[in-house]
This record gives sequence, C-alpha cells and structure tokens, in this order.
Amino acid sequence: MRTLFGHSLSVFLLTAFAAIARSQGSGADEAVSTPMSLLHNELLGGQRAGESIKCGLPATSFALHNRQLLNHVQRRALESILIREARQKSIVRGSFRIHYDTVGFHAPAMLDASYQRIPGTANLFADSVASIVNQVATYEIGTLGFPSPPNDFGAGGGDEYDIYIRELGNLYGSTTPETQIDTKPDGGLFTSYITIDNDFIFVRPDSNKGLPGMRVTLAHEFHHAIQMGCYGYWTSEIYFYEMTSVWMEDEVYTNVNDYYEYLYSSQGHFRLPDAPFTSNAVIIYSRGIWCIYLAKRFGRDAIRRVWEHIQTVRPLHALDNGLSEAGSSFRNAFAEWTLWNFRTGDLSDSIRYYPEGRYYPRILQVLIEFGGSSRTIPGTLGPFASRYYEVAGAVPVSLILSNINFQAAVPNPGSTFPYTLLLNIAQIDPSYTLTPGGFYVKLDVADPGNWHFNRRSSGREGDPFPSPFIANGFRVLNFPIAGLDRVPGTLMVFSSSMDLVCTASLISDMLDPPGRQVFQWNGKDNNGESLRSGIYIFVLEFPGRLITGKIAVIRE
Repeated sequence: MRTLFGHSLSVFLLTAFAAIARSQGSGADEAVSTPMSLLHNELLGGQRAGESIKCGLPATSFALHNRQLLNHVQRRALESILIREARQKSIVRGSFRIHYDTVGFHAPAMLDASYQRIPGTANLFADSVASIVNQVATYEIGTLGFPSPPNDFGAGGGDEYDIYIRELGNLYGSTTPETQIDTKPDGGLFTSYITIDNDFIFVRPDSNKGLPGMRVTLAHEFHHAIQMGCYGYWTSEIYFYEMTSVWMEDEVYTNVNDYYEYLYSSQGHFRLPDAPFTSNAVIIYSRGIWCIYLAKRFGRDAIRRVWEHIQTVRPLHALDNGLSEAGSSFRNAFAEWTLWNFRTGDLSDSIRYYPEGRYYPRILQVLIEFGGSSRTIPGTLGPFASRYYEVAGAVPVSLILSNINFQAAVPNPGSTFPYTLLLNIAQIDPSYTLTPGGFYVKLDVADPGNWHFNRRSSGREGDPFPSPFIANGFRVLNFPIAGLDRVPGTLMVFSSSMDLVCTASLISDMLDPPGRQVFQWNGKDNNGESLRSGIYIFVLEFPGRLITGKIAVIRE
C-alpha cells in the first residue's frame, strides 16, 4: 500500500488557510477562499464571481498528475487538501462515519424557510447526512449494481466510510483519494474519503439550497468513491468520472436538477460544443448529459459496463468497448449525441431524445449568411468535438459537423483538423446534397471517414417555413411540431382584418430531410385560390396543443 502524500503539513499551514477562509466570511453571497478553490481557479480556471464549484476531484486530479509543474502556492494547497482534518465529533450510521464540529467556523447548520442558518442544528445536519448517504448507497449499490467502495484500514476511527463536514465556500464537495490498494502505475485503486459543505447556502437556485444540495452532492461524491475504489483512478482523464457522477445526481434525485445550472453556464457544453469531449475543464459538469443520453439510448446498465472496462483500459477505450457490447461504437454514439444536443429547448422531443430536454438551452450555432450563388466556409475541429452552423434564409438550416477521429483522440486530443463547407444553389456534382433550405452543401475533408455531417431545419416549433411563403412558388407551407406520432390538426388562417380565409383539416407527417414532424398546407383559401400577398394570422390546433403565429405571404 502507498499513500498519495507521505508527509504531514505543518499546523501553521493549516491554521493559515483557516484564517484566510475566516477573513473572507461565510455568508451566502461571499466566496470563502479555500485550498480547493485556489487549485480550481489556478489550474482549471473559469470560476467567476458567484459561481459554485461542483466537485473538487478535477482540480485534485490535475494537481496530482502534474505535481512537478505546480508552483509553491499550488503545492501547499494540494498538500493541505490531502490531509484529513479531525473534527470535534463523529457518529456512525450503517456503513458510514460522519465527522463534524458542533461549534465554531466549520460547524454545520440546517437552513430555515428564508435560507438562513439555524443555530444549534449541527447534530441534525449530521443526522441528515447519514440518512441521505445511506439512501444513496442503497440505490447506487443495491439498485444500479455498483460495488461498495473499499474500507480505509481504520483511518478515521473505524472501517466505516468517512464523510467530513466543513465550510467549503462555494464548493459542494470533494472525494479525496488516499491509499492505493494495488500496484498499477496508473489507473490504480484507492481508498478515499468525502468532504462536503456545512450548509449548502451558496447553491442556486434557492430551491436547491440546503438539503437538496446535500442530496445531489452525496450522490455525486459517493460514486466517485466507487469509481476510484473499485474500477480505477486515471488522474489525467477525469472527464468521464464527472460525467457519470453528474448523471448519478439526476438518477438518484431526479427532482433536484442541480445540473441545469451547468447547462446554462458560459463554460457549458451548449455554449462550447467545439471543446474536445476529453477535456478535463469545467465543461465536464454540463456533459453529464452524455450519460443521460447513454442511459436512455442503451440502458443504464451500459454505464456500469463502461466502468467495468475502466478496470483495464482508459476511459475512451472503455467507452468504445462498452458501446460495442451494446451494438454501437463511441464514434457512432458521439455522432448521434450531437443530434440529441440539437433537439433541446423548443426543439425538444422527450420521447425520442432527452426526457428533460425542454428545460435545456439551445445549442450555440454560428450564424452564416448565404445570399449569393455559392459560399465557402473553412474551419478546424478537434477529435470528438462538434460545430453547429445556422444558415439564414427563407428556411433556416442547421449544419451539424463532428470530428469522430478516434485514433487521433487517444494520443493527441488537442490536435485539430481542417475542413471546408461548400454551399451552392446548384448541385455541382453528386457529392453535394440538398438541404431543407433548397441549396446544396458539401463537406470537403481529407479523411471523410473521420467526420460526421448532418443537415436539419432549425426552425422553432410552430414557426412556419419557408418564410416568406411564395404562394405560387413553393408547393406547401410547413408548420413544425414536436413529437413522433402522426396526429390530426385543424388550421385556421385569418387576414390582418381578422376575416377567416381558410379552415383546413390536416394530418401531420415526418419530413426527410430534415427529420422534423410537420403539418403541411397548400397555401390556398376556402375557395381554392392562392392567398394574396400580405400578413396572415394562423391558429393551429392539435391534440393537447394550440399554436398561433403569423404568416408572411408573397404572391407573384
């Protein structure tokens, strides 16, 4: 057995860090300076005023993997993190020992209805931690089939798994690797302990402060204990550890939805889809949606199977091996996932894609104007990264481009590869494909087998296209809707003076391309005549829904 850190830090250093924390305050709106926040901000970057840190493991792992590159301050912070701090009291509940203070700076407290700390509730807080973590363990081990983390050979006072409660500033919690229990040079197994915040008063929104924040933190961190204790701790590839633990939050406590905060972050996946999948930066928290995709698409047991492969290979190979067992591959699944990430917000379909996708933001798209006969769009993209273009026009079209070069992602995930998108109003040759916007597009790359390219309508639900509608030019007007099944609907069209000019009974159908369900209308009034030029108001009613909007009509 060997420990990650073999000598003690002076009492002076620990006292100094505590003094820094106290000087910063511990209110809901004040960030407390801690060794973990120092490492996170200096090594991973990105924490902005008022933003929380989901988990300390990425910063700890980065520091451990790059220890020789750390400066003096960073080394001191890492050393402080790797030491258990004794607390004033501990209680044992089931397989867990909870360590906490009953008085002083680190003493925990429950929150009242106004989200303020309630004095004298340290014992109740610790009891809540014990109750919740036992629920978490029952679900993750008993229901999902993951193994129990190894014991720590009596560290902390017994063989129970140890959880420490202390003031962590804007950090939810952290799982600290401690003693290696095998001899692997990388990807070895480690005992660990968990540290969580003492009130979760900093969490946003308010509804997640206190106990809800505690619940998702324990679900998240306990799975880290399982990961590094039962499967392997690859310090340089922590991205899949965080993706899985964020998914676990939603799996165990689906009504808390703390992960939404990271989806809307400026550093989240929906704003940075071109960041490599293997990035260990703060984008990893928002990418918990990858495991939500895996669980729905292949079943949640597929995630456990990937972890079983991590016992012998690194996470990216483990993902490929696990998905191969499910009849897919990491390349194919990643390409499919890019479409799931397009179908969010008002384009969501909870039956076919993310169950909670309507609460997710829309993916960031690069706006492209295309008004001439041709256009060339050059760019570069790294392995397992995506870029979304929206081409403005009568029919807005999204072009979804992904690099799926597995061979490059393993040895050099930071590499990039050039591509060129060629747009033309004519089909120059068979390699140009028609888009829903009526123009043609070609992806020009040196290695087409390592790229995936998709074309989709980017219109919102109920926004008719093409717009404007050329009454005697285009054959039909399309009204896109969410859903997979064909449904009946009634369309009523009114003039600007609110005269009813058309009533039509319609049946929805699926377009291919763009793979979107629509109601289609021929643009004729109740007399069978094409509508005159002008602005019209429409009301579209179908089972459970009523959509209204405007139609711009041009009659040539």
